[in-house]
Amino acid sequence: MARSLAMSVVIVIAGALLTLAIDVGAATIYGTIYRNNQPVQNTELRFDCWNGPKPVTDNRGNYRLSVNHMGRCTLWIGTASGVVIFYQDPTRYDFEIDGQQLRRR
Repeated sequence: MARSLAMSVVIVIAGALLTLAIDVGAATIYGTIYRNNQPVQNTELRFDCWNGPKPVTDNRGNYRLSVNHMGRCTLWIGTASGVVIFYQDPTRYDFEIDGQQLRRR
């Protein structure tokens, strides 16, 4: 009986850890990129924390990226860059390109 109880505890803990790992693994950012108050269309975005396929803005300057990373990351559009933070909940980042900086709107 003690062995059965111990095995049950191990299974519950393992299940909880797997659930936590799944929750931590998915982080999403999205938003719109502008230059001179106009959407930046069909432009590739780069992230220093993501080596997968590079997202591209659509015809309205919108983008979206879901990664298995939590925390700070630098977003690059051409030579302009800005900081984004991947949280467990989806986070909106709208930017205006200002020289070599991305300024939040």
